[in-house]
Formats: sequence, structure tokens, C-alpha cells
Amino acid sequence: MLRAGPAGLIPPAIWLCLIVLAGCGAPARAPVVPSPRLELRSCSVQGSPAEAQCGTYQVFEDRAARTGRTIPLNVVVLPALAAHPAPDPIFVLTGGPGQGAASGVTDDVVELFQPMRSERAIVFVDQRGTGESHPLPCRLVDDGAENAFRELLPVDRIRACRQILERAADLRLYTTPIAMDDLDEVRSALGYAEINLYGVSYGSLAALQYLRQHPAHVRSVALGGVATPAQRLPLHFAAAAQAALDHLVADCGADDACRRAFPDLRGDVARALARFDAGPVTFDLPGVGGQPPQRTSMARPIFAERLRLLLYSVRSARRVPLVVHRAADGDWVPFARASSPPLTGRSPSFAMGMYLTVTCSESVLTITEQDIVRESRGTFVGEDRTRAHVRACQEWPRGSIPADFYAPITSAVPVLMLSGELDAATPGHYAAAALRSLPNGRQILIANLAHEYSGDCARDLVAEFVARGSARELDTRCIAALRRPPFVTQAAGSG
Repeated sequence: MLRAGPAGLIPPAIWLCLIVLAGCGAPARAPVVPSPRLELRSCSVQGSPAEAQCGTYQVFEDRAARTGRTIPLNVVVLPALAAHPAPDPIFVLTGGPGQGAASGVTDDVVELFQPMRSERAIVFVDQRGTGESHPLPCRLVDDGAENAFRELLPVDRIRACRQILERAADLRLYTTPIAMDDLDEVRSALGYAEINLYGVSYGSLAALQYLRQHPAHVRSVALGGVATPAQRLPLHFAAAAQAALDHLVADCGADDACRRAFPDLRGDVARALARFDAGPVTFDLPGVGGQPPQRTSMARPIFAERLRLLLYSVRSARRVPLVVHRAADGDWVPFARASSPPLTGRSPSFAMGMYLTVTCSESVLTITEQDIVRESRGTFVGEDRTRAHVRACQEWPRGSIPADFYAPITSAVPVLMLSGELDAATPGHYAAAALRSLPNGRQILIANLAHEYSGDCARDLVAEFVARGSARELDTRCIAALRRPPFVTQAAGSG
């Protein structure tokens, strides 16, 4: 987390992905008069000697009306290390949607951006509705491990959250295009004429939208796990996850230890899924800290969603053969331990309200019944994930989205796109399609990389790209050294 100097305190960092447990409360009301400029104060990053600068910038919630409620945008700047830094900093846009970039600055983030800070400042802004920028959280699941496998996006909880958040927010006004105008106002308030953008996952979609809306202020764009409106989140999840699972099955079969331990992994997946034919499965979760076991049930859509999320990282995916094999034999505890947010210690502070506004306004409304059937056919995720999202969006207000939001972005600005060939969330063919109208763009496909772009190789590629201001002639030798970590073939403590 960030701790400020004498001027104040920056609250804890935020992190989580998609299935979340979050507190649901009305956002704090903001001052009524926007600040004409952004004043930064000295602050520090917990666990790191790095000095940072923190501040808050006020924008109107309704940017078109320019009156009424305002939103405090939380801003963190890591100053450049050079005595005479380049005039164009790097603005970081993070994923979800629902994560806060500024609230997520930790010692690990400082270390990640250290090579880029040699010449440039790094700027983080909590997008409106996230972090400390008038956050929109929702509690969708009650505390307790026994509740971790309940309904995905329960409509009654969605409705209740909307009713609470609407007391202090116009939920229609937390879309990507509006947020990118916020970001440009922060850029101007900090005095930068031109900036570099670095966006990962949803942050890549946001970065491309900023490029569309404010092209004169962009020097370069670096993207990891490229998302575009063409994906129509969550429609593409089923096919992308199936492709990642197919890769995993093939890689297990090519690995001697994994093949010996799980000679029919594809069959294990089918057998595990077949156990839901009679309805939800029931099992006992071992108690923690001397507590008694908790009787728990899990339906097929939750199993499929948790398996999909395990495929996001090669570190979590390495356990998939083992936990699926055990599930196929009726032992669900290893899968539960590997995939449950409460049991893996993931943060509960994800802004689900902002996630719903963005997805319901920008993608779900474009999905048809025919799309759901076609795109889900033959996948382990099936139709449930998209249908649950569509039902949730029927309870959520939708913002107005410009027609050109869905059109290809045409720009001569240098663009670097990194795509993991194992990515279960943002498959590389969407980046390839976006590249057609970006003549100075380049996509780099990275074998053995999933939906994780914070490793040394990806970092160094982005650092070199930003320093050069060009995606040509980058040193890509690090890609060949990337490997899947060894598969886990037996449970800890087993013989």
C-alpha cells in the first residue's frame, strides 16, 4: 500500500479478477467544486524505499453537464530516476474492469517498472468507480468458505447492490469512454503534452480507447493481453478457455511425469463434468484453525468458471491436471482449495459495480442468442457464464456508448501488443485483428505465457519499446527461454 507523508494516508492496494467477494456500500460523497490543478504530495510505497507522489484530482461525474456531483480521482506518480527525465511519462491502465491502478501500487509494482523509471515518470490513476476514485463495490457472496461456491452473479445481490450504489452515484456514467476523458484531464493537470500508455487486459482496451479519443497526446502504446470491444466480454470466455485447456492437455501429454500420472487427462475433464449431470456436487471442506468441516455444494457453472480462472496463470494451471483428476474420482477438496478466492487469500476489494457498468453498457448489450449458442458450443464453460452475465445486466443501468467505440482504431502511433499463446482471457487473434489498422503496430506472440504480463521478459520488451518509441527491431530472445513450470502430479504430503 501507499503511505503518505505528513499530508495524509493512501488506503490499501486492490487486486482481484472477475469472481469476487466485495463489500457493498455507498461511495463517500465528494467535494462539489473541481480542483483546477493537481497538487502532489510526497508519499512512500510499503515494502519499498521508493519515494512516490500522491494526489487527488476532482472531475465532474457528469462530464457532459459539468455540474453536480464530483469524483475524486486518486493519482500516484513514481518520479523518473534521471536528473533530466523525458517529458513523456508512462500512464498505466490496469485490468478487470474493476481494479484500481493507483491503489494497486505496491513494492512489486515499483520493481516491475524500475527499468522504465530510468528515464520516465510512471503515472497511476484509479479509474472512476475503482480504488479510491469514488469506488463502486458489491458484496455478491457472504463470508465463509462454505459460501464460496454459490451462484455466479446472483441477481438478487446485483439488484441490492444497485439500489445502494445509486444513492451516491449515477451508474450510467462509469464507462470507458468517459473515464478516458478523465484520464486526459489528469494528463493536462500534470502538465504533460504527450504520454505513453501501458495497458494490460481491460487496461489495453482502455488504452486503445484513449488513443481513439485523444490521439494528439499519445507518443506510444504498449499492451499486454489485448482486449477489444470485438470480444464482447464475456462471450469470448468459453472458446478462449477451451483453447487454453486444449493446450494444457497437449502439454501434459508431452511431459513424461504428467503423462504417467494422468494418462487420460481429457477423459478426466469429461468425467468431472459428468458428475454434475445429476445436479450440484456436495462435499466437506476441512475446517481452518480448528473449526469443524463445512458442508458445501457446487454447481457446474461455478466449477467451469473456477477452472477457467485457474487457466489464467501458468502457476495456477500447473495444478489443473491433479485437481481435475481428483475431481473426476469424486474428491472435490483439492479443486476447492486451488480455486476458491477465500481459500487462496485473494483481496475482496474489487469494484464489481464499475465492472457491471462497463460490461453491461459496452459489450453485453451487443450479444445475441445466436451468439451465445455459437460461441459456447463444444466448450467446457458452455453457455452458463454468458447467460448469467446477461441476467445480471438486466438489473443494471447502462450508459450511452458512442457508435465509433466499436469501429477499428486507425492510428500511426507506434503500438506494441504482447499476446500469450496460453492466454485463456484475451486470445491473440483479437490483437491481430486490431493491428490491421495500426500501420506502426506489432504483435509479439509469446509461447508458454498465459494471462500474465508482469514477468521479466514482457517487462523488458515494453521498456525497450517505450525507450525506442518503435516496435521494430526489439530484442525478443527472452521469449525462447520461457517454459511452463512443472506440473504438480501429487498432493503435498502424499507418498
